[in-house]
Amino acid sequence: MPESPQRAGYIAAQIESIHQNLRFLEHVVAQPAGLVSDLRSLRAAIGLAGSATDRDRLAFLDVTDPDDQGPTQRSRRIAVVARDMAERTVELVSALAPGGADALPEGWAEWRPRAAKVLERARAQLGASVRAENGSRVRGLYVIVDPEHTRGRPPLDIAAAALQGGATIIQYRDKLADGGAFLDLARAMKTVCDEHNALFIVNDDAAAARVTGADGLHVGQSDLPVPDARNVLADDQIVGQSTHSVQEALESEAQSADYVAVGALFRTGTKAVTHPVTLDTLAEIKRRVRVPVVAIGGISMDNVRPVVEAGADAACVITAVSLADDPEKAARDLAGVFGGRLNDGT
Repeated sequence: MPESPQRAGYIAAQIESIHQNLRFLEHVVAQPAGLVSDLRSLRAAIGLAGSATDRDRLAFLDVTDPDDQGPTQRSRRIAVVARDMAERTVELVSALAPGGADALPEGWAEWRPRAAKVLERARAQLGASVRAENGSRVRGLYVIVDPEHTRGRPPLDIAAAALQGGATIIQYRDKLADGGAFLDLARAMKTVCDEHNALFIVNDDAAAARVTGADGLHVGQSDLPVPDARNVLADDQIVGQSTHSVQEALESEAQSADYVAVGALFRTGTKAVTHPVTLDTLAEIKRRVRVPVVAIGGISMDNVRPVVEAGADAACVITAVSLADDPEKAARDLAGVFGGRLNDGT
């Protein structure tokens, strides 16, 4: 039975959207070359060559607007948009079943499964690109927000103040909240981090990191192993791991951790220091690993400069910000120690 005009029009619109999305992905996916060729071949096979070229070009230029905040942030934006577009295109292709649809192009039944495989490869490739980009952003002031250490103030307020003061990374850690409350606050923190172009990390809970769309997860040596966390997280999410020695740092990197946290460097009131680490060990780890190194443990304005001088890419604090009378000022003072290393101007 022939398709109704409404159904045929719907199918045509969906196919044109797939065509546009594929053209956009061709612009963004630079390697491997075989994947680029496969995307181009998929688009050509739809049979709409040239029909939406101008619109595709304008859409691409809109995403890469030179008036954006800077080339690095624009690169991040493109990668995220492209990853999401690959996911949406998989959904569009899957929704157009070949059976009984006269308006579908000839050969759609064979094209559809091939397209799904190529688009899945593109999605994974783009997700890995976002993950690498986010891993490179682990630097500057890294603030852990824990409701047990806020002097009774709302954790979201502490996070917002820290970000306003220059924190580049917020980690949400809460060992007491129930699942629903944890997820609600995590989503709110993710939103405020996005507004400040900062990374949002969830402590310990890989499932919560996945469902809230966090930029990543942080685990300890006795928590979920990094390879297992990877099986839960999306391709674009990073994983950091606490380490206490050169050997642990090397093992974390070998297991694909995107950054290593090294400590505790100084006496801290939030955790018992069972694995003290010296500044010399911090410096040695920085020399031996390629991933960013985050110093942690009792860091404050009194001792942060030697930490930076030892080579730490980031300094992780809790009470130095969350218990301060003015968390925003405390964050600004700490972030200022990193100077030009704190922000790339984008």
